[in-house]
Amino acid sequence: MGWLDGATVRPSGEAAFVIEYGDVIDAAVGQRVAALYAALMAAAPDGFVEAVPTFRSVLVLFDPDVTDEAALLSALPDETTGAAAVSTEWIVPACFEDPIAEDIGEVAAALDLPADTVRERLIASHYQVGMYGFAPGYAYLSGIDQGLTVPRRKTPRPPIPSESIIVAAGMAALASVSMPTGWYVVGRTALTLFDAARDPMVPFAVGDRLTFEPVGAAELERLAAEGGGVRRAT
Repeated sequence: MGWLDGATVRPSGEAAFVIEYGDVIDAAVGQRVAALYAALMAAAPDGFVEAVPTFRSVLVLFDPDVTDEAALLSALPDETTGAAAVSTEWIVPACFEDPIAEDIGEVAAALDLPADTVRERLIASHYQVGMYGFAPGYAYLSGIDQGLTVPRRKTPRPPIPSESIIVAAGMAALASVSMPTGWYVVGRTALTLFDAARDPMVPFAVGDRLTFEPVGAAELERLAAEGGGVRRAT
């Protein structure tokens, strides 16, 4: 499959363009985005400035005094190298217990499900990092069980703890900062989701896949003190 097969290329001003793969949140689309992003970063042809991946597209920024869209696309390999080559699967310890999962009761009530069923479905879901946005290290995830879809709140709730797992509108996210939100807090990781002094500054790449491993509150605190406890899946 070629990079542009099934894609739409749109200009975005004089120094950028967007490559779009459809209009839905989908794991296969996310893997195509991740593969293209990795190829652009690896090739880094003259005049390339930056690439920004999203759930379904990649924004490519360039220096128009040095290069253009055609030259950047021609610098890529002829075909994609396969999504599996650019993604990693991680096991992420997380606590879904009360009071850490402080909004899980509201989610359960909205879905007319027991809270334990909501927890089980959150843990059983296989997530994929679709994009970073809103704040540094703030990771949006696809792959949540769609039976857990609840609308965003009409009014934002008070600030949530950083490193929270939040859900709304058929998506999940890892919140790197404390802030008010219309989403629901259903758990928390032991990770530091953004660290400007760390290389890389975020723990996961776009396209990486995550599963949550349930731990208790005391274990979460211990893991947080030891770096988060995240490990590659085997």
